[in-house]
Amino acid sequence: MRYTLLILLSLLFMTDFAYAQTREDEARDDLDYSGSRRAPDNQGGDIWYGAGATIGFQANSYSSSFRIGVAPMAGYKVNNFLSVGPRVSLIYNSFRYDYGFNQSEFKDKSMTWSAGLFTRAKIYRGFFVHGEYSLLSEKEFYQVPGTNTLDDRRITRAIPFLGAGLSQGGGPGATGFEILILFRVSQPERLNDAPYEIRSGINYNF
Repeated sequence: MRYTLLILLSLLFMTDFAYAQTREDEARDDLDYSGSRRAPDNQGGDIWYGAGATIGFQANSYSSSFRIGVAPMAGYKVNNFLSVGPRVSLIYNSFRYDYGFNQSEFKDKSMTWSAGLFTRAKIYRGFFVHGEYSLLSEKEFYQVPGTNTLDDRRITRAIPFLGAGLSQGGGPGATGFEILILFRVSQPERLNDAPYEIRSGINYNF
């Protein structure tokens, strides 16, 4: 009888131990599964990258201009919809002006640069809003008073932007295409200041 009781107690203890071990394994599996579901949202890391390109040519009977440049950017993902980061732009410009009447030409080659910070928030699917504050440095051409010749001067100014865009493709660990329109929040300072900019480019891990 004594041996029978010991055997029953041993079996009961082993059953409880096995049940507890099973519950512990199930809990561990649940944590692993939950973690695996969250992992893809951050599989590309907290940083995304983007880049755009600029190319243009204009000409008429007395002047011509050519420009080409690139604008890289990088964003830090604050959470699953908001990101902040820097953006820079570097553009090479070539300008020619013909005075006519057998006079010499005015030629100039220069660099236009801008640097700033942006905030971008995803709204729905690929749509997002974009705010930016940039410093722009460029050459301005003007006619020397009392003469018929041109001269230039470099001007640096701050320009805030606010707009929206659409990103297609991409996502964590993938490359996508984006297009956006940004409106100048400040008043135009020059006659050739456009009220808005249309940008396009690629992004990675956005």
